[in-house]
Amino acid sequence: MAEFAIKKIPNDQKKEIGLISDFKNTDIRQLALYDAVVLDYTDRQGCEAFIRQCRGSFIGTLYLMPIFILSLNKDITKTVEVLSDGVISSLQVEPIIGLIDRIRSKQQNLAVIDSSSPEVRIMTKFLRYMYTRERKIEPIIDPKSHIGYSYPMLSDHYNNGNTVEMFRVLDNIAHNEYARPTFVDKLHLCSECYSSFLNFRETCPKCESLDIITENLIHHFVCAYVGPEHDFISDDYMVCPKCNRMLRHIGVDYDKPSVVYNCHNCSHIFQEPVMEAFCFVCQKRNPIDALIDKSIYSYDLTQIGEESAVNGFGREVKEEFDIQGFITFTTFNIFLKYEIERSKNSQKPSAVGSLILRISSEDRVKMGSSYKKLMLEMADFIKNATLSTDILSFVNNTTFLIISPNNESSELQSLLNNIRSSMEKLLQSSLPLTPFKFDTRVISITGSQNHTDCINQLMAN
Repeated sequence: MAEFAIKKIPNDQKKEIGLISDFKNTDIRQLALYDAVVLDYTDRQGCEAFIRQCRGSFIGTLYLMPIFILSLNKDITKTVEVLSDGVISSLQVEPIIGLIDRIRSKQQNLAVIDSSSPEVRIMTKFLRYMYTRERKIEPIIDPKSHIGYSYPMLSDHYNNGNTVEMFRVLDNIAHNEYARPTFVDKLHLCSECYSSFLNFRETCPKCESLDIITENLIHHFVCAYVGPEHDFISDDYMVCPKCNRMLRHIGVDYDKPSVVYNCHNCSHIFQEPVMEAFCFVCQKRNPIDALIDKSIYSYDLTQIGEESAVNGFGREVKEEFDIQGFITFTTFNIFLKYEIERSKNSQKPSAVGSLILRISSEDRVKMGSSYKKLMLEMADFIKNATLSTDILSFVNNTTFLIISPNNESSELQSLLNNIRSSMEKLLQSSLPLTPFKFDTRVISITGSQNHTDCINQLMAN
Protein backbone atom coordinates (compact mmCIF):
# COMPACT_ATOMS: atom_id res chain seq x y z
CA MET A 1 0.00 0.00 0.00
CA ALA A 2 2.89 2.33 0.79
CA GLU A 3 4.22 2.22 -2.78
CA PHE A 4 0.92 3.61 -4.10
CA ALA A 5 0.73 6.40 -1.50
CA ILE A 6 3.20 8.45 -3.57
CA LYS A 7 1.81 9.59 -6.92
CA LYS A 8 4.17 10.63 -9.68
CA ILE A 9 3.81 14.14 -11.07
CA PRO A 10 4.39 14.25 -14.84
CA ASN A 11 6.83 16.87 -16.10
CA ASP A 12 8.73 17.79 -19.26
CA GLN A 13 12.15 17.03 -17.71
CA LYS A 14 11.18 13.47 -16.80
CA LYS A 15 12.10 14.04 -13.18
CA GLU A 16 10.90 11.60 -10.57
CA ILE A 17 8.75 13.97 -8.51
CA GLY A 18 6.24 12.43 -6.12
CA LEU A 19 3.04 13.88 -4.65
CA ILE A 20 2.20 12.77 -1.12
CA SER A 21 -1.27 13.33 0.34
CA ASP A 22 -1.70 10.19 2.44
CA PHE A 23 1.02 10.71 5.04
CA LYS A 24 -0.01 7.87 7.35
CA ASN A 25 0.40 5.22 4.67
CA THR A 26 3.58 6.58 3.10
CA ASP A 27 6.79 4.65 3.78
CA ILE A 28 9.42 7.33 4.21
CA ARG A 29 12.08 4.99 2.80
CA GLN A 30 10.39 5.21 -0.62
CA LEU A 31 11.55 8.82 -0.94
CA ALA A 32 15.00 7.61 -1.93
CA LEU A 33 13.51 6.66 -5.32
CA TYR A 34 12.55 10.25 -6.12
CA ASP A 35 14.35 13.41 -7.19
CA ALA A 36 11.94 15.52 -5.13
CA VAL A 37 8.57 15.29 -3.41
CA VAL A 38 5.59 17.60 -3.05
CA LEU A 39 3.56 17.43 0.17
CA ASP A 40 -0.14 18.23 0.06
CA TYR A 41 -0.83 20.78 2.82
CA THR A 42 -4.54 19.92 2.96
CA ASP A 43 -3.65 17.67 5.92
CA ARG A 44 -1.73 20.30 7.86
CA GLN A 45 -0.80 18.18 10.86
CA GLY A 46 0.16 15.19 8.72
CA CYS A 47 2.24 17.40 6.43
CA GLU A 48 4.17 19.02 9.28
CA ALA A 49 4.78 15.69 11.03
CA PHE A 50 6.02 14.15 7.78
CA ILE A 51 8.43 16.94 6.87
CA ARG A 52 9.76 16.94 10.45
CA GLN A 53 10.34 13.20 10.13
CA CYS A 54 12.29 13.72 6.91
CA ARG A 55 14.45 16.58 8.20
CA GLY A 56 14.92 14.82 11.55
CA SER A 57 16.51 11.78 9.94
CA PHE A 58 20.28 11.24 9.91
CA ILE A 59 20.07 9.67 6.43
CA GLY A 60 21.31 12.20 3.89
CA THR A 61 18.88 11.18 1.15
CA LEU A 62 16.02 12.00 3.52
CA TYR A 63 17.09 15.15 5.37
CA LEU A 64 18.49 16.68 2.16
CA MET A 65 15.54 15.63 -0.03
CA PRO A 66 14.10 18.56 -2.05
CA ILE A 67 10.64 18.97 -0.49
CA PHE A 68 7.97 21.39 -1.67
CA ILE A 69 4.58 22.23 -0.17
CA LEU A 70 1.38 22.28 -2.23
CA SER A 71 -0.90 24.97 -0.81
CA LEU A 72 -3.45 26.91 -2.83
CA ASN A 73 -3.43 29.97 -0.59
CA LYS A 74 0.16 29.52 0.64
CA ASP A 75 -1.04 29.90 4.23
CA ILE A 76 1.42 27.61 5.99
CA THR A 77 3.13 27.62 9.36
CA LYS A 78 6.57 29.19 9.70
CA THR A 79 8.07 25.83 10.68
CA VAL A 80 6.83 24.10 7.52
CA GLU A 81 7.94 27.05 5.41
CA VAL A 82 11.48 26.96 6.82
CA LEU A 83 11.80 23.17 6.53
CA SER A 84 10.59 23.14 2.93
CA ASP A 85 12.28 24.28 -0.25
CA GLY A 86 9.31 26.37 -1.34
CA VAL A 87 5.55 26.60 -1.64
CA ILE A 88 3.70 25.93 -4.90
CA SER A 89 0.03 26.48 -5.69
CA SER A 90 -0.34 23.98 -8.55
CA LEU A 91 1.15 20.74 -9.85
CA GLN A 92 2.89 22.54 -12.70
CA VAL A 93 6.36 21.69 -11.36
CA GLU A 94 8.51 22.98 -14.23
CA PRO A 95 9.36 26.24 -12.35
CA ILE A 96 10.99 24.29 -9.52
CA ILE A 97 13.06 21.92 -11.71
CA GLY A 98 16.04 24.30 -11.71
CA LEU A 99 16.09 24.46 -7.90
CA ILE A 100 15.86 20.66 -7.67
CA ASP A 101 18.84 20.34 -10.02
CA ARG A 102 20.90 22.82 -7.99
CA ILE A 103 20.20 20.99 -4.74
CA ARG A 104 20.96 17.60 -6.28
CA SER A 105 24.16 18.93 -7.85
CA LYS A 106 25.32 20.17 -4.44
CA GLN A 107 24.48 16.79 -2.89
CA GLN A 108 26.74 15.03 -5.36
CA ASN A 109 29.73 16.93 -3.95
CA LEU A 110 29.26 15.52 -0.45
CA ALA A 111 31.75 12.92 0.75
CA VAL A 112 30.65 10.03 2.92
CA ILE A 113 31.10 10.90 6.62
CA ASP A 114 30.80 8.15 9.17
CA SER A 115 30.73 9.21 12.80
CA SER A 116 29.27 7.69 15.93
CA SER A 117 29.25 11.07 17.69
CA PRO A 118 25.70 12.52 17.86
CA GLU A 119 27.15 16.04 18.03
CA VAL A 120 29.21 15.58 14.87
CA ARG A 121 26.23 14.06 13.03
CA ILE A 122 23.99 16.97 14.03
CA MET A 123 26.62 19.55 13.07
CA THR A 124 27.08 17.79 9.72
CA LYS A 125 23.34 17.99 9.05
CA PHE A 126 23.26 21.65 10.03
CA LEU A 127 26.10 22.57 7.66
CA ARG A 128 25.04 20.34 4.77
CA TYR A 129 21.53 21.73 4.77
CA MET A 130 22.90 25.28 4.53
CA TYR A 131 25.37 24.21 1.84
CA THR A 132 22.87 22.46 -0.42
CA ARG A 133 20.25 25.21 0.02
CA GLU A 134 22.66 28.16 -0.15
CA ARG A 135 20.76 29.90 2.61
CA LYS A 136 21.19 30.83 6.24
CA ILE A 137 19.63 29.09 9.22
CA GLU A 138 17.42 31.46 11.18
CA PRO A 139 15.62 30.99 14.50
CA ILE A 140 11.85 31.27 14.40
CA ILE A 141 9.55 32.40 17.19
CA ASP A 142 7.99 29.28 18.65
CA PRO A 143 5.69 29.50 21.71
CA LYS A 144 5.95 25.72 22.14
CA SER A 145 9.72 25.84 22.41
CA HIS A 146 11.52 25.65 25.74
CA ILE A 147 13.21 28.99 25.03
CA GLY A 148 10.59 30.67 22.83
CA TYR A 149 12.67 30.19 19.68
CA SER A 150 13.48 27.11 17.62
CA TYR A 151 15.91 26.18 14.87
CA PRO A 152 13.78 23.83 12.74
CA MET A 153 16.75 21.77 11.47
CA LEU A 154 18.21 21.47 14.95
CA SER A 155 15.68 21.84 17.74
CA ASP A 156 13.86 18.55 17.12
CA HIS A 157 17.02 16.72 18.18
CA TYR A 158 16.69 18.39 21.58
CA ASN A 159 12.95 18.11 22.13
CA ASN A 160 13.55 16.68 25.59
CA GLY A 161 14.42 20.19 26.77
CA ASN A 162 18.16 19.62 26.68
CA THR A 163 18.69 23.22 25.67
CA VAL A 164 22.19 23.42 27.13
CA GLU A 165 23.43 20.79 24.65
CA MET A 166 21.78 22.59 21.73
CA PHE A 167 23.49 25.87 22.64
CA ARG A 168 26.79 24.00 23.03
CA VAL A 169 26.50 22.73 19.45
CA LEU A 170 25.67 26.21 18.14
CA ASP A 171 28.54 27.75 20.10
CA ASN A 172 30.88 25.10 18.70
CA ILE A 173 29.73 25.87 15.14
CA ALA A 174 30.34 29.60 15.62
CA HIS A 175 33.56 29.21 17.64
CA ASN A 176 35.15 27.02 14.97
CA GLU A 177 34.01 29.44 12.25
CA TYR A 178 31.88 26.88 10.41
CA ALA A 179 29.05 29.45 10.37
CA ARG A 180 28.96 33.19 10.94
CA PRO A 181 26.52 34.23 13.67
CA THR A 182 24.39 37.37 13.36
CA PHE A 183 22.67 38.68 16.47
CA VAL A 184 18.86 38.30 16.55
CA ASP A 185 17.70 38.54 20.16
CA LYS A 186 18.76 38.17 23.78
CA LEU A 187 16.98 35.80 26.15
CA HIS A 188 16.75 35.62 29.93
CA LEU A 189 16.57 31.98 30.94
CA CYS A 190 15.89 30.09 34.16
CA SER A 191 19.14 29.21 35.88
CA GLU A 192 17.81 25.73 36.66
CA CYS A 193 16.23 24.45 33.43
CA TYR A 194 17.06 27.09 30.77
CA SER A 195 13.37 27.82 30.15
CA SER A 196 12.26 31.27 29.04
CA PHE A 197 8.71 30.72 30.36
CA LEU A 198 9.17 33.15 33.24
CA ASN A 199 6.93 35.42 35.27
CA PHE A 200 8.69 38.55 36.51
CA ARG A 201 7.12 39.66 39.79
CA GLU A 202 7.68 41.93 42.81
CA THR A 203 8.13 40.46 46.29
CA CYS A 204 8.34 41.80 49.82
CA PRO A 205 11.99 42.31 50.87
CA LYS A 206 11.16 41.22 54.42
CA CYS A 207 9.07 38.04 54.05
CA GLU A 208 9.32 37.37 50.27
CA SER A 209 5.53 37.37 49.95
CA LEU A 210 3.91 38.15 46.61
CA ASP A 211 0.80 39.59 48.27
CA ILE A 212 1.75 43.24 48.02
CA ILE A 213 -0.10 46.30 46.79
CA THR A 214 1.02 49.74 45.71
CA GLU A 215 -0.37 53.09 46.78
CA ASN A 216 0.60 56.68 46.25
CA LEU A 217 2.72 58.72 48.63
CA ILE A 218 1.09 62.05 49.44
CA HIS A 219 3.15 65.17 50.09
CA HIS A 220 1.24 67.96 51.86
CA PHE A 221 2.75 71.29 50.83
CA VAL A 222 1.73 73.34 53.90
CA CYS A 223 3.23 71.17 56.66
CA ALA A 224 5.57 69.07 54.48
CA TYR A 225 4.13 65.81 55.81
CA VAL A 226 4.69 62.79 53.56
CA GLY A 227 2.80 59.55 54.05
CA PRO A 228 0.85 56.77 52.29
CA GLU A 229 -2.46 57.77 50.75
CA HIS A 230 -4.57 55.71 53.17
CA ASP A 231 -3.34 57.93 56.05
CA PHE A 232 -5.07 60.90 54.41
CA ILE A 233 -8.44 59.27 53.65
CA SER A 234 -11.29 60.50 55.87
CA ASP A 235 -14.70 59.46 54.56
CA ASP A 236 -14.97 61.13 51.15
CA TYR A 237 -12.26 63.68 51.85
CA MET A 238 -8.51 63.84 52.18
CA VAL A 239 -7.25 65.27 55.50
CA CYS A 240 -3.63 65.63 56.54
CA PRO A 241 -3.00 63.41 59.63
CA LYS A 242 -0.34 65.86 60.86
CA CYS A 243 -2.03 69.27 60.65
CA ASN A 244 -5.69 68.25 60.07
CA ARG A 245 -6.03 70.54 57.05
CA MET A 246 -8.21 69.36 54.17
CA LEU A 247 -6.47 68.59 50.88
CA ARG A 248 -8.60 69.67 47.95
CA HIS A 249 -6.53 70.18 44.81
CA ILE A 250 -3.52 68.15 43.60
CA GLY A 251 -0.74 70.47 42.53
CA VAL A 252 -2.07 73.21 44.81
CA ASP A 253 -2.45 71.52 48.21
CA TYR A 254 -0.42 68.38 47.61
CA ASP A 255 1.31 66.16 45.08
CA LYS A 256 2.10 62.48 44.63
CA PRO A 257 5.89 62.22 44.43
CA SER A 258 6.16 58.44 44.49
CA VAL A 259 4.53 55.15 45.41
CA VAL A 260 5.01 52.76 48.30
CA TYR A 261 4.37 49.04 48.62
CA ASN A 262 2.39 47.45 51.43
CA CYS A 263 2.77 43.75 52.23
CA HIS A 264 -0.50 42.07 53.24
CA ASN A 265 1.42 39.18 54.76
CA CYS A 266 3.73 40.99 57.23
CA SER A 267 2.45 44.62 56.97
CA HIS A 268 5.89 45.82 55.94
CA ILE A 269 5.87 49.13 54.05
CA PHE A 270 8.66 49.72 51.55
CA GLN A 271 9.50 51.58 48.35
CA GLU A 272 11.79 49.10 46.56
CA PRO A 273 10.39 45.57 46.06
CA VAL A 274 12.67 42.65 45.31
CA MET A 275 12.19 41.40 41.76
CA GLU A 276 12.25 37.70 40.97
CA ALA A 277 11.56 35.53 37.93
CA PHE A 278 9.37 32.52 38.59
CA CYS A 279 9.90 29.62 36.17
CA PHE A 280 6.66 27.94 35.09
CA VAL A 281 8.56 24.83 33.98
CA CYS A 282 10.59 23.87 37.07
CA GLN A 283 8.96 26.30 39.58
CA LYS A 284 12.27 27.83 40.58
CA ARG A 285 12.17 31.35 42.02
CA ASN A 286 15.13 32.98 40.28
CA PRO A 287 16.74 36.15 41.58
CA ILE A 288 16.98 38.50 38.61
CA ASP A 289 20.79 38.56 38.70
CA ALA A 290 20.84 34.73 38.61
CA LEU A 291 19.07 34.47 35.25
CA ILE A 292 21.13 33.21 32.33
CA ASP A 293 21.57 35.72 29.52
CA LYS A 294 21.73 33.94 26.19
CA SER A 295 21.98 35.55 22.77
CA ILE A 296 20.14 34.08 19.80
CA TYR A 297 21.74 34.22 16.35
CA SER A 298 21.07 33.39 12.74
CA TYR A 299 23.88 31.52 10.98
CA ASP A 300 25.53 31.94 7.56
CA LEU A 301 27.81 29.24 6.19
CA THR A 302 31.48 30.26 5.93
CA GLN A 303 34.14 28.91 3.62
CA ILE A 304 35.43 26.71 6.40
CA GLY A 305 31.89 25.51 7.02
CA GLU A 306 31.40 24.76 3.33
CA GLU A 307 34.56 22.65 3.26
CA SER A 308 33.49 20.86 6.41
CA ALA A 309 30.03 20.23 4.95
CA VAL A 310 31.53 18.66 1.85
CA ASN A 311 34.51 16.76 3.28
CA GLY A 312 33.89 16.50 7.02
CA PHE A 313 35.60 18.21 9.90
CA GLY A 314 39.31 18.28 9.11
CA ARG A 315 41.51 18.50 12.19
CA GLU A 316 43.52 21.39 10.79
CA VAL A 317 40.38 23.46 10.40
CA LYS A 318 38.60 22.35 13.55
CA GLU A 319 41.47 22.55 15.97
CA GLU A 320 41.67 25.55 18.25
CA PHE A 321 44.82 26.14 20.25
CA ASP A 322 45.63 27.99 23.43
CA ILE A 323 48.25 30.74 23.56
CA GLN A 324 49.95 31.66 26.80
CA GLY A 325 48.95 35.13 27.94
CA PHE A 326 45.74 35.09 25.88
CA ILE A 327 42.37 34.49 27.54
CA THR A 328 39.42 32.59 26.08
CA PHE A 329 36.72 34.38 24.10
CA THR A 330 34.18 33.76 26.88
CA THR A 331 36.46 35.35 29.47
CA PHE A 332 37.22 38.21 27.08
CA ASN A 333 33.49 38.98 26.88
CA ILE A 334 33.33 39.13 30.68
CA PHE A 335 36.29 41.52 30.84
CA LEU A 336 34.69 43.68 28.12
CA LYS A 337 31.49 43.96 30.17
CA TYR A 338 33.53 45.02 33.20
CA GLU A 339 35.51 47.56 31.17
CA ILE A 340 32.34 49.14 29.76
CA GLU A 341 30.93 49.41 33.28
CA ARG A 342 34.23 50.81 34.62
CA SER A 343 34.30 53.44 31.89
CA LYS A 344 30.71 54.35 32.65
CA ASN A 345 31.45 54.90 36.33
CA SER A 346 34.82 56.64 35.93
CA GLN A 347 33.90 58.70 32.85
CA LYS A 348 37.32 57.81 31.48
CA PRO A 349 37.27 56.40 27.93
CA SER A 350 39.30 53.36 26.98
CA ALA A 351 39.38 51.24 23.83
CA VAL A 352 38.88 47.78 22.41
CA GLY A 353 40.20 46.62 19.06
CA SER A 354 40.67 43.70 16.70
CA LEU A 355 43.34 42.56 14.29
CA ILE A 356 41.97 40.02 11.80
CA LEU A 357 44.03 38.00 9.34
CA ARG A 358 42.07 37.52 6.11
CA ILE A 359 43.38 34.34 4.50
CA SER A 360 41.40 31.71 2.64
CA SER A 361 40.47 28.53 4.46
CA GLU A 362 42.04 26.54 1.58
CA ASP A 363 45.43 28.13 2.26
CA ARG A 364 45.04 27.55 6.00
CA VAL A 365 44.38 23.87 5.44
CA LYS A 366 47.36 23.58 3.05
CA MET A 367 49.68 25.10 5.66
CA GLY A 368 48.68 22.53 8.28
CA SER A 369 50.73 22.76 11.47
CA SER A 370 52.86 25.61 10.05
CA TYR A 371 49.81 27.86 10.31
CA LYS A 372 49.67 27.27 14.05
CA LYS A 373 53.37 28.09 14.30
CA LEU A 374 52.81 31.32 12.38
CA MET A 375 49.94 32.33 14.66
CA LEU A 376 52.09 31.69 17.72
CA GLU A 377 54.79 33.97 16.30
CA MET A 378 52.22 36.69 15.66
CA ALA A 379 50.74 36.28 19.15
CA ASP A 380 54.19 36.57 20.70
CA PHE A 381 54.87 39.79 18.76
CA ILE A 382 51.49 41.29 19.81
CA LYS A 383 52.09 40.36 23.43
CA ASN A 384 55.46 42.13 23.41
CA ALA A 385 54.08 45.19 21.60
CA THR A 386 51.13 45.80 23.95
CA LEU A 387 50.96 47.01 27.54
CA SER A 388 50.98 44.62 30.48
CA THR A 389 47.53 45.96 31.40
CA ASP A 390 46.07 45.11 27.98
CA ILE A 391 43.75 42.10 27.80
CA LEU A 392 44.35 39.79 24.84
CA SER A 393 42.32 37.02 23.23
CA PHE A 394 42.70 34.90 20.09
CA VAL A 395 39.55 33.50 18.46
CA ASN A 396 38.49 31.67 15.30
CA ASN A 397 42.19 30.94 14.52
CA THR A 398 42.35 34.32 12.73
CA THR A 399 41.32 37.11 15.08
CA PHE A 400 43.23 38.91 17.83
CA LEU A 401 41.14 40.95 20.26
CA ILE A 402 42.56 43.62 22.60
CA ILE A 403 41.02 45.58 25.48
CA SER A 404 43.27 48.53 26.31
CA PRO A 405 42.13 50.15 29.60
CA ASN A 406 44.93 52.74 29.56
CA ASN A 407 44.68 53.81 25.92
CA GLU A 408 42.13 55.88 24.07
CA SER A 409 40.91 54.76 20.65
CA SER A 410 43.40 56.86 18.66
CA GLU A 411 46.33 55.42 20.63
CA LEU A 412 45.13 51.85 20.20
CA GLN A 413 44.51 52.43 16.49
CA SER A 414 48.08 53.70 16.08
CA LEU A 415 49.39 50.65 17.96
CA LEU A 416 47.39 48.23 15.82
CA ASN A 417 48.55 49.95 12.63
CA ASN A 418 52.17 49.47 13.69
CA ILE A 419 51.51 45.82 14.56
CA ARG A 420 49.76 45.29 11.22
CA SER A 421 52.72 46.76 9.34
CA SER A 422 55.12 44.40 11.12
CA MET A 423 52.80 41.42 10.61
CA GLU A 424 52.52 42.13 6.90
CA LYS A 425 56.30 42.03 6.56
CA LEU A 426 56.40 38.76 8.51
CA LEU A 427 53.79 37.11 6.29
CA GLN A 428 55.26 38.45 3.07
CA SER A 429 58.52 36.71 3.90
CA SER A 430 56.85 33.55 5.25
CA LEU A 431 54.09 33.26 2.61
CA PRO A 432 55.31 35.07 -0.52
CA LEU A 433 52.78 33.35 -2.82
CA THR A 434 49.77 33.35 -0.49
CA PRO A 435 47.24 36.20 -0.76
CA PHE A 436 46.28 37.73 2.58
CA LYS A 437 45.37 41.02 4.23
CA PHE A 438 44.86 42.40 7.72
CA ASP A 439 41.86 44.29 9.04
CA THR A 440 42.12 46.49 12.13
CA ARG A 441 39.15 47.95 13.99
CA VAL A 442 38.99 50.05 17.12
CA ILE A 443 36.00 51.13 19.23
CA SER A 444 36.14 53.76 21.93
CA ILE A 445 34.64 52.47 25.18
CA THR A 446 32.53 55.22 26.70
CA GLY A 447 30.27 53.20 28.97
CA SER A 448 27.20 53.54 26.78
CA GLN A 449 27.72 50.49 24.55
CA ASN A 450 26.39 46.97 24.70
CA HIS A 451 29.32 44.55 24.78
CA THR A 452 27.66 42.25 22.20
CA ASP A 453 27.36 45.12 19.73
CA CYS A 454 31.06 45.88 20.25
CA ILE A 455 32.04 42.28 19.53
CA ASN A 456 29.86 42.15 16.40
CA GLN A 457 31.48 45.33 15.08
CA LEU A 458 34.98 44.10 15.83
CA MET A 459 34.51 40.70 14.19
CA ALA A 460 32.19 41.52 11.27
CA ASN A 461 33.36 40.57 7.80
